[in-house]
Amino acid sequence: MKNQISRRSFLVSSLAAGAFPFLPGCALFGRDKVRLACVGIGQQAWNDIWQFESTGLCQIAALCDTDLDGPQCVEALKSYPDVPRFRDFRKMLDAMAGKIDAVAVMNPDFSHFPALMAAMKRGLAVFSEKPLAHTFEECELLMQAEAKYGVVTQMGNQGHSGNNYYQFKHYVETGVIDVSQLAHLTAHMNNPRRWHKWNGKVDGFRSGETMPKGIDWDTWLGTAAYRPYSKDYVQGEWRSWYDFGNGCLGDWGAHTMDGMHRFFELGLPTAVKIKDVQGWNPYVFPMQDTLTFSFAAKGKRPAIDLDWYEGVTNKPTLPKGYKPMAWGKDIPAAKGSTAADAAKSLIPGKFFEMKDGTTWQGGSHSTALFRCGDDDSVPEYPKPASNHYANFLLAVLGREKTRSPFSVTGPLSEVFCLGCIAQRLNRSFAFDPATKQVVGDEVANRLLKGSEGTPRKGWEEFYVV
Repeated sequence: MKNQISRRSFLVSSLAAGAFPFLPGCALFGRDKVRLACVGIGQQAWNDIWQFESTGLCQIAALCDTDLDGPQCVEALKSYPDVPRFRDFRKMLDAMAGKIDAVAVMNPDFSHFPALMAAMKRGLAVFSEKPLAHTFEECELLMQAEAKYGVVTQMGNQGHSGNNYYQFKHYVETGVIDVSQLAHLTAHMNNPRRWHKWNGKVDGFRSGETMPKGIDWDTWLGTAAYRPYSKDYVQGEWRSWYDFGNGCLGDWGAHTMDGMHRFFELGLPTAVKIKDVQGWNPYVFPMQDTLTFSFAAKGKRPAIDLDWYEGVTNKPTLPKGYKPMAWGKDIPAAKGSTAADAAKSLIPGKFFEMKDGTTWQGGSHSTALFRCGDDDSVPEYPKPASNHYANFLLAVLGREKTRSPFSVTGPLSEVFCLGCIAQRLNRSFAFDPATKQVVGDEVANRLLKGSEGTPRKGWEEFYVV
């Protein structure tokens, strides 16, 4: 701790003197590789690990997963046979003190928060898969921790280091997209999702199943209310349940809304409205619904609505001149979708209308924008430099600033959390961005903090910054 304080004091005094161009709270000046610990090592986490490794900017220094014996962990464990491995991130952080510089948190939505908080309090840089956290309150606390501990942070909406970021930024700054002329915003994701297999017929939490050998179930549950083990909670199925995931919105909103939210300076909504709901029940996300987020005017931008459509048949009315888009490396097929599904579905994406009748269209992740009805030629914009993973590691090394720090992605993730509350309650509500409270709805306000029974006893310490 003494070394961390001395280092922070050195950085502050040096920055005051103009010695460094950036403010990476735990920058490793003079080093060429980041010692990276990984929380979550299977499925998407394994892809993230491979992406980090391929930059040549890090050394994988520790692996942590509550289900190390699971088949999803085999590739990571085989690839790093000599790297220390753990089932509990708390034990990992204690054992690896002084041996790691950053932590990549890539476990389920509801598990991001405690691992991130624990790492930040130790002065470690953190990368979080999207969405940032499971609840509105957790997003607030993570932004407070970022400010207090001064560490490098990044959320894993990878397109925010690609064309999606550079084009939005340049076009808004130069007036190619005139925010004063914005009329309406739309984002959508219309592929099959995990909870569709239940067709809205879930009558309670699961129980009575045999737990696989080796899984640390208590640590897997983390801050969540206790539930007996079920195969329907693990291997990505957690995203189906209100208690564990943020649904389709948390999964794909970060890849379709991020540019609009940041560069149109949307902030927090004044209202969340829900309609067209099918397959609602109190345990898992609806089969389909449409959410409308209303945002107050800011600067030159007028008050504006953003419509979110999810569900296989719940597709938005496409604007005149809309150009069909194809699956590609920038828009990976959704988990659970087959090749046939992908071929006939509307690719996840966005479009926004201007007052003069022009509509801009874009896909997901780093897919570039273009005007509906035009060819693909658009005004030039700066081309991407480092990718999202390299950007994070370079920031830790003191060479860049992250493009998706928690101060930026916290409010975006809070929008998702509010949408999930509307889906869970199947009702609309007003929201006060100033007080950060739902207006006149005690139940919805309680859900800003999470499900009943959270945080679970023994996990309260993570909610103190």
